[in-house]
Amino acid sequence: MTQKTLLLFFLLFSTYSFACKKKDTSKVEWIRTYFNSIPDHNFALPDNKALGEYDLIQPLVDRIDSAQYSIDLVAYDLQNMRVGHALANASRRGVRVRVITDVIHRDHAPRFTHPMWDTLRAAGIYNIDDSGTIYHPDGRIIALNEKLPNSGANMHHKFAVFDALSEDPEDDYLWTGSMNITYTGPWNTNVVLVIKDSGIAGAYLEEFKQMWGSKTAIPNARKARFHKDKRNVSKNIHHINDIKVEVYFGPMDRNKTKPSISKRITTLINEYAKHDVRFLAFAISPNIPISEAMIERSGRGEIILEGVIDPAFYTRYRNNDQIWAKPEMAFGNRLILPGKEVRKLHAKTIIIDAEYPYPEKHKALTIVGSYNFSAAAEVANDENILMIYDNKIANQFFQDFKGVMSRAKGESYHHYPSLDTNIWYDNFRIGRNGNIEVELATNLFYPAELLGVKIPRNWAGHKDSSYYYAEESLQFLDSLIEGAALRITAGKEEPSHRFGRYSGYITAKKDTQLINVNRKMIETGNATFSYYGRQQPDSILSFKLAEEQAKTNYLGMWGCPELVDTKVLTSEATILKNLFPLDINTATIEELSLVPSVGPKTAETIIQYREEKGVFSSLDDLLEIRGIGTATLEKLKAYLIIGED
Repeated sequence: MTQKTLLLFFLLFSTYSFACKKKDTSKVEWIRTYFNSIPDHNFALPDNKALGEYDLIQPLVDRIDSAQYSIDLVAYDLQNMRVGHALANASRRGVRVRVITDVIHRDHAPRFTHPMWDTLRAAGIYNIDDSGTIYHPDGRIIALNEKLPNSGANMHHKFAVFDALSEDPEDDYLWTGSMNITYTGPWNTNVVLVIKDSGIAGAYLEEFKQMWGSKTAIPNARKARFHKDKRNVSKNIHHINDIKVEVYFGPMDRNKTKPSISKRITTLINEYAKHDVRFLAFAISPNIPISEAMIERSGRGEIILEGVIDPAFYTRYRNNDQIWAKPEMAFGNRLILPGKEVRKLHAKTIIIDAEYPYPEKHKALTIVGSYNFSAAAEVANDENILMIYDNKIANQFFQDFKGVMSRAKGESYHHYPSLDTNIWYDNFRIGRNGNIEVELATNLFYPAELLGVKIPRNWAGHKDSSYYYAEESLQFLDSLIEGAALRITAGKEEPSHRFGRYSGYITAKKDTQLINVNRKMIETGNATFSYYGRQQPDSILSFKLAEEQAKTNYLGMWGCPELVDTKVLTSEATILKNLFPLDINTATIEELSLVPSVGPKTAETIIQYREEKGVFSSLDDLLEIRGIGTATLEKLKAYLIIGED
């Protein structure tokens, strides 16, 4: 036997022994899906209603509480103390608990992360992050001399494997999905899955072991592998009873030997989809192969294409004039809209052929996991994804999709957090346009507007303009409620809820002083009276009298009544208006940084060029600056000049 043959045999045997300590022999197997949004049950198959409006933390806590041997949890963001206390209790009853986290998010919100780590430490639980830093129960933090390679990427997993230590494959469970284990995760639109199958649980355990670096309760940072340094798991195709499931983990490895998630999804869109493709996406980059395949096939009329994108990313695509937000994406066999959820549309789901007319000949497919549809998810971040070939599972996701789409069209509304009119809320912040965002539940800030009050908007369609007196009004409102506790009522009625916010009368309590915030804004000339919303008759009379008094006394905005309801430049825009055009040969780095399309790094390069090569003789000389091309130069000519000697 040659040395090469021996080496090949050794590698095959090592992979086999790593993966097959416990065979996929579980007899009872199933998949359960949980959605926290409101599905549209009008599209449900018989006896197949999707489980909606669900508390997504509960399935995880239930599995933790049921674990008897081991819990291996990987969390991009771990804050929610319902999970923290459950993990600590499991450890104290003898269950081996191991936790992996993302280094960036481990301490990004101390108010929530510090109680978590204190609780896990007290329960004797070890933790490692993707920089290779180990957090010991005794408080020691041991970091490698050098961070692990590619540690700038995200450890974006959200999964847990239960009772892998048991010899019985019937004990194996997997929890996964799109939800981060935070306080806002259950309010962002998400899905979680619980899977009872020893084969799939085993594949996720392989992924966990690579990142943990040891077989014990104590991680080994020198053997831990994250991001591009992980190898593929031994098996990517599994069966849950007769349901085929593909399991993949990102990112692509350095040698590009792992299956590419992007290529697999693109192939399925190009070759598997026969009738329709739907997606819910937190982010879906327009220029990746997945997007290009959807757009090209729908453009040829081969498939129906529908999707809903988180509004923050949709706005980014619209502002950059990218395809997802163009008019042709809402015409004919295409419909792509921004979401209108209660918070973020955090889903990462593609559903293929949910409405194929011959389901007995072709299985519908659901693609779901932590994998955002972006280049970073493919080449940098730790991600996991499931591809489930089953008509009933796809139909449950289709019901969820239809609910999200209905809300995006404005045909229905999401459920929203409850407001208690008897509570004094002491944690809040000023939102846009005079809304006060109140913490109605832990880290869940929700907007409440002043009923009967019209505050000048601080943004009127362009960042350079606002309505007259907007900045002054918001500053006054901020000072008025600073340090206070707030109560929100609506007279004899409950505060109304519409368009993603509450509307009511807000009282601020500072020590023993009570301030009627609504009336105070009007009587000081920082707002006007508005008939909008259901109001109490006595409040209407009071607010109208307050406005007349403010007008009579020329208070606030009524000092210049002719400007009320008109648009003016913001203070920042006024500064910029007076600043430009800039002489490129005398401008400072701070001034150049304010030029659109420049920024601090390019400004520094311009200054460096000027110091090394002398003054610019023509603006065309800017083409020698890295990052400035002909298109950018044309934009800069509106802001820069060559001054006279």
